[in-house]
Amino acid sequence: MTESVSSRPPCGSGVDPATQTPISTKPLVSQRTRRSTAIISAIVVVVLLAVLGALGYLAYRSYDWAPGGSVPAIVRLRDIAFVVMALETLVLLVLVLIVIVLLLLVVILIYDRVIPILEQTNKAINTVAETVQTVRGTTTFVSERVVTPFIEVSSYAVGVARICRGIVDLWPRSKRSSNRQDSPASNE
Repeated sequence: MTESVSSRPPCGSGVDPATQTPISTKPLVSQRTRRSTAIISAIVVVVLLAVLGALGYLAYRSYDWAPGGSVPAIVRLRDIAFVVMALETLVLLVLVLIVIVLLLLVVILIYDRVIPILEQTNKAINTVAETVQTVRGTTTFVSERVVTPFIEVSSYAVGVARICRGIVDLWPRSKRSSNRQDSPASNE
């Protein structure tokens, strides 16, 4: 019970103050997962850029290989723009799928992190509710078994004292005053 203030963890430190144990010891993302994600992302970006560059080059040079003469440059640019727009749509679709997967990972992480915290909070609330019920029962017991009888005895004692004072007041004053004069303290 003589625990120093400095040994207690600060509020919001991720430690349950009732048991002094961490709520969760799982890391959010491991170092290995971070490294592999970075490597895979770099490879995907390089491959996508290479594929887009190769497709652009092939699309631009394909008109030179077409039979029947040359095609105006504006038509080439229009067709290349169509291809680029289609590829951008595919890339955006892949990015949306990646975002959906990341959102699922966030939901899983929240489930792993928040649910234990909510369970700890629920346990704490239940403990506080039980303590309040115990205190309420104790106060009711003390009120009924100790305080109420004490008040009744005290009121009876005050009533008896008043009755005695009333009886003393009924005695004639002359006897009381002569008794006071006869006392040894008044002779001195």
